[in-house]
Amino acid sequence: MAKRRGKPPRIPQLGSHGLDDALHGYATEMSGQEPPGLEALRRATWTQTVKPQMLCDELQGRLLAALSQMIAPQRVLELGTFTGYATACLSEGLLPEGVVDTVDVDDELHLLQDEHWTMIGCQSLIHRYTGKAKEVLASDALFSDDDRPYDLVFIDADKEHQQWYVDWAIEHVRDGGWIVVDNVLWWGEVLRVASGASADPNAQRIHALNAYMKGHPSLDNLLLPLRDGLHVARRRPRR
Repeated sequence: MAKRRGKPPRIPQLGSHGLDDALHGYATEMSGQEPPGLEALRRATWTQTVKPQMLCDELQGRLLAALSQMIAPQRVLELGTFTGYATACLSEGLLPEGVVDTVDVDDELHLLQDEHWTMIGCQSLIHRYTGKAKEVLASDALFSDDDRPYDLVFIDADKEHQQWYVDWAIEHVRDGGWIVVDNVLWWGEVLRVASGASADPNAQRIHALNAYMKGHPSLDNLLLPLRDGLHVARRRPRR
């Protein structure tokens, strides 16, 4: 059985059957294995960074890769690079001349990213921007050399401005484009917020974001309870 990695001890086994961890391990075991280059990047993340639990797990990474392959994007935007694992996964389905733009405030992981992106063979497909996500987006730097809308936006940056990022994405993805937001379950704390039992500010913001995306007239949405939750939304055609 595959070993679970990266889940902090918040509220384990949320399902009424009490088998969430075992079922997740089974699903990982029965899914396609992550490529060796990504496995090496995972190992480096866990041995060389302070908060390796920020890394998405194998199953989530394979889902991001599958979404990229299904969408066949020309332009992908990622907010929150960390060690570049999800970045590499998102690059797997790019069309020729496609690119992943990735934004992160931390420049201390650039050497680790470059080493493993080169090993994986995707470095030439990635354009890296260093700075606060909101400032980079507001500067229009992402469109200085390429005015095409994005096909896919993956949001995994600071939780304080997530709704702002979603609103920005709605305006900058193509009709039929996709928006994916990570960490939308906050390890179950959103359930306590919904029941009035938690005042955790991040969980409150995330719960509000989930409701906002569900009710947004420009989105068709699906919240997936995979690991810490992925909110997947399609941008409806503009009228």
